[in-house]
Amino acid sequence: MMREDQARVLRSKVTVKETKTIAIVSGKGGVGKTNVAVNLGVALSLQEKRVLLIDLDIGMANIGILFGKSSKSSLMECVKRRESLQHAIVEQSPSLHFIHGGGFAELTNLTKEDVMFLLQEFQFFYEYDYVLLDLGAGANHQTFDFISSADEAWLIVTPEPTSIMDGYAFVKLAHHHATDLPISVVVNRATNGGEALETFDRLALVSQQFLQKPLRFTGFLPEDPTVVKAVKAQMPFYLMDRTSDVSWRLDHITTSLTGVQVKERKFLDRLLHRLKKRKDHVR
Repeated sequence: MMREDQARVLRSKVTVKETKTIAIVSGKGGVGKTNVAVNLGVALSLQEKRVLLIDLDIGMANIGILFGKSSKSSLMECVKRRESLQHAIVEQSPSLHFIHGGGFAELTNLTKEDVMFLLQEFQFFYEYDYVLLDLGAGANHQTFDFISSADEAWLIVTPEPTSIMDGYAFVKLAHHHATDLPISVVVNRATNGGEALETFDRLALVSQQFLQKPLRFTGFLPEDPTVVKAVKAQMPFYLMDRTSDVSWRLDHITTSLTGVQVKERKFLDRLLHRLKKRKDHVR
C-alpha cells in the first residue's frame, strides 16, 4: 500500500487547476457505474472537452467492452516495463481517450520507484480537461489512495435499499479517509425525478445525521431501453440515441460540470421521441 506521504505527493501532482479529476464510485456492483462513466466521458468530449477515462476496476476492462475496443497494454504493464503511459492510451475519438489500469491489487502495492515513475508520467494528465477514474465497486483503505487524489467523487446509486445502504457505507469510509472530499450523488435507473430525489434524500439524511457530511445531488438517469440496446451493441447510449430520455438527463448532469445549458425539448422533439418509444415498444 502507498505510504501517506506518497499519496499526498500523488494528490498534489494529479489534481491541477486546469484538469478536473473525478473518481466515479459505487457502494455495490451492478448499479451501472461504468456506463455512467463512459457516457459522461462521451458527452463531455462532444462539448469539445478533452477527456481521459481510466478503468481501475479489478481485473476488468469494462470501458473497452462498452466501446467495443481492446487495449494493447495497461497502466500497470507500462509501470512494470517503465514504458510511457502513452502506450496504454486507446483513442476512442480525437477528444476522448481511455486507459485500462490492469490488476488493481498491483496498483495498490506500488514500490517507491513505481510511484516516482507514475508521478513523472502523470504529467500528461495536464493535456485533458477531465480525467474520470472508474473504480471498482466498494472501497477499502488502498483504493482511497486514488479516490482521495481526485477533486471530487461521484457516487452512483440506484433506488434499491441495498444500493442506498452500500452507498452510505462508502460515504462513511470516505469521511474517515478523506474528510474534505466533495461527494456528489447520481441516482441511476430511477423511475422518475421524484423517486430519484427520495433516494438521494434518504442517503443524504443519514450522512448528515451520523457523519455531518453534506452530499450534493448531481442528477439522475432514468430506466431506458436505449441503455440495454447500447450495451448489447457495445456502444455508449449517448451515441446510440441522443434524443432518448437517458441521454437528455445526462445532458443535465454535464451542465453541472461545464455550465452549458440543456435546450428544453420543443413540441416536435417530444412528439418524435414519444412516437419512437411507442414503435420500439410494439416491437
